[in-house]
Amino acid sequence: MSKKLANSSGFTIIELAIVLMVIGIITGAIFKGQDLLEAAKIRSVLNDFNKIKIAVTHYQETFGSLPGDDPMANKRFGSSIASGNGNGFIETQEESLFWQHLYKAGFLNSEKALTSKFGGRYSIIHNPSDKLLGHWIQLGKETSSGANGALLTPKQAQILKAKADGGSTISALEGSIKVMEGAGVSKGQCVQGDQINLTVDAPVCIALTSLE
Repeated sequence: MSKKLANSSGFTIIELAIVLMVIGIITGAIFKGQDLLEAAKIRSVLNDFNKIKIAVTHYQETFGSLPGDDPMANKRFGSSIASGNGNGFIETQEESLFWQHLYKAGFLNSEKALTSKFGGRYSIIHNPSDKLLGHWIQLGKETSSGANGALLTPKQAQILKAKADGGSTISALEGSIKVMEGAGVSKGQCVQGDQINLTVDAPVCIALTSLE
């Protein structure tokens, strides 16, 4: 009897070890899958930024104007499409025209602002801050004042910068991708000093890249 119990006990321990090993494999696969999904989202954002830049370059080379600001758009694309004022800047009221002009010219496949795999949408901003002058593509969550709401966690923003800038450790406002707090986020939550604040896990950041 005691020998049977010993054998039974030993078999149960082996089974338990196998179960724990399988759980470990499944857990590892889940975390790996999440990492792969996150990496795919990061790549898609970089691809979107690049797609918009290329579309704008083609538009300027073809028509000699910025999409959205194009004063001849009405004549190029028909009376249903409004023209910009032609002052050389994509202003707030011209941002929706920006996407329409690119679509009508055949350089993008949607006349509405592109959305990202993280959610939120891309917008075109002129002089978003005194340190960021010119035209910028901004990725943020939709708010009542535009697509400037916090969308990315600091970690996601850091990975985005690393992918874009070759992994170099540079400040939030250096390199090809700039990172800032989203609208309504307390200063220091996304960027502390000049570095991305990786102690915060919540979505508190927006990302920008120069259009020029």
